Amino acid sequence: MRLDVPFRTRSLKAKLILSYLVILGAGGLLTSLVGSWIVSTTIMAQAQRTAEHDLMTARTIFEGELATLRQAVALTAPAIRIEAARDSPQLHQRLAAMLDDVACDFVTLTDAAGRVLLRVGGRDGAGDLVGDLAVVAAALTGQVAAAPGLLSTTQLARENPALAERARIRTVPTPRATPDTTTVLEEGLALMAAAPVRDPTGRVAGALYAGRLLNGRFELIDRVWSLLYQGERYRREDVGTVTIFQRDVRVATTVRDPEGARALGTRVSAPVRAAVLDQGLRWRDRAFVVDDWYIAAYDPIRALDGGIVGILYVGVLERAYASIRDRVILSFFAIASIGFLVIIGITYVMISNITRPIGDMVAATHSIAAGRLDQEIQAAGQGELTLLADSFNGMLASLRTMKADQEEWGRTLEEKVRQRTEEVTAMQVRVGQSERLASLGMLAAGVAHEVNNPLGGILTLTALTLEDLPADHPNRHNLEVVVQQTERCRDIVKGLLDFSRQSDATMEVLQLHDVLGQTLELIAQQSAFFNVQIERVWADDLPTITGDRSQLQQVFLNILVNAVQAMDERGVITIRTATRDGEAAIAISDTGCGIPAAVIDRIFDPFFTTREGGRGSGLGLAIAYGIVTRHRGHIRVESAVGQGTTFTILLPASAGGTAGDRPANTATP
Repeated sequence: MRLDVPFRTRSLKAKLILSYLVILGAGGLLTSLVGSWIVSTTIMAQAQRTAEHDLMTARTIFEGELATLRQAVALTAPAIRIEAARDSPQLHQRLAAMLDDVACDFVTLTDAAGRVLLRVGGRDGAGDLVGDLAVVAAALTGQVAAAPGLLSTTQLARENPALAERARIRTVPTPRATPDTTTVLEEGLALMAAAPVRDPTGRVAGALYAGRLLNGRFELIDRVWSLLYQGERYRREDVGTVTIFQRDVRVATTVRDPEGARALGTRVSAPVRAAVLDQGLRWRDRAFVVDDWYIAAYDPIRALDGGIVGILYVGVLERAYASIRDRVILSFFAIASIGFLVIIGITYVMISNITRPIGDMVAATHSIAAGRLDQEIQAAGQGELTLLADSFNGMLASLRTMKADQEEWGRTLEEKVRQRTEEVTAMQVRVGQSERLASLGMLAAGVAHEVNNPLGGILTLTALTLEDLPADHPNRHNLEVVVQQTERCRDIVKGLLDFSRQSDATMEVLQLHDVLGQTLELIAQQSAFFNVQIERVWADDLPTITGDRSQLQQVFLNILVNAVQAMDERGVITIRTATRDGEAAIAISDTGCGIPAAVIDRIFDPFFTTREGGRGSGLGLAIAYGIVTRHRGHIRVESAVGQGTTFTILLPASAGGTAGDRPANTATP
């Protein structure tokens, strides 16, 4: 298949194969991407759960060490007598044995004031005060206490000078860590436990405390590492790491620096420090450790008073899990690609078998196009192709029939053209007649206007003649007939003028309140207004206007009738008058069905109506609009479906005219 050929010019087989490839490729790609995301998320989530579980194990071992230390001092303290502490070799041996049994770095006995009486494991000095140590202070109050704590190098030197040197770890600048000016640690992180020593009366006479310095001591973390990871490695690197931090500095760790040594003195990354040390939170996420990314878990290490003195960390190398993830995803894509190729091959064979009969039909159509209508298509079996062949053969039969009928159609074409020509001619006659009727209407309006004045003269002269004739004059009856017929002609002319809308307006200064009142009197007796309440809200200062009283009454009457019909002859009509920018404003509001926004711009068009059943001609509002316009005014409409409609008419005030007294606001049923 050539890929440079436009899609629509390809064969059906090529289109089917390409369409299937697009669908299959898009679906396969989407499935692969979703599957890859699920695999990646699952593997990394499993790595995070592994790190969290490992941290729980490390925390258990850490707290177990502390519990062992607490148990040792708690069991030893009751057997000690303070008064014989200085001169008792047996006590010294007992404390030395405890030192070896629980792997302590120092064991010390104090009196009730916290003054050292005896030290084992380092210096033999006595007399210094250690009551400021949290566990010692708790023991002197009668409690057995155990907790991690920070000891200054001075305090460590009193216990054992070697401990002070071990605590002094040089800090190392670390990528992604919070900058710090400290170069050497002057404190040490130690596990400490203390128990009260009582006299025969049960009173606290002193305290026994023991401690194990964690700085530079690797037995605890190596035991945790061996238990959790059993030496598992990835490309010559340990997969798992364990660390004890003194604040944010590694003081005991299995993490290695680029030279392969333990990365003592390196610092925790800034995000972890902010979350764990500054906020006291637990960290469960990927973290940058010295020079690589790990799936990590961090917990704060708290002293006896709750303050954070360090961090316990367990992490697994992210690259190890990423490698597993990548292998799984690549395997997934490889299997999907092989399946894709297999499906393409099967699809090609199946579509070729399906489209072969269609190719035969295409060859037959070329013969038919050459005029050979005797072709027949044969399709074996059942299915859509057989139906297509039958339809094709039926089409051929129809073509043969159409060819036979073609001459007959040609003979009837001339007759049809003649009939259409006659219809067009008749239509043109009707159009011409309509135009003549329109011209006749205009002519009638002009003639009526011209005849009106002579008729007035005839009527006047005849009436004057009748006044001069005696009652018994023989011509009086004839003149009375002339007057009657002239009045009849006058009425006919007036009707023509009204029909053609050509009658002259009688302009006068009007009080709109009077015009409105007269209009309301006209409709008061109409049955359509019996169930309609009309409320009047009229302004005191409404100006007079110049206009034709009867035409303005027609405007108000048309709007009121429309309002009643919109309310189905039941509701409230409110008529408000006001002065707006020197114009008289009349607002007529109803509580009817309202006008849809889609047609509100057409309501003033002649013959447009929204009423059903032949109600209304659609001229009322058009006539009202024309009358208001001829009075140099404006008419506006506002409506909301289901809430009603308000028509506002604005008419210019007459020069120097002001309204008289306003009729009282009333409600007319």
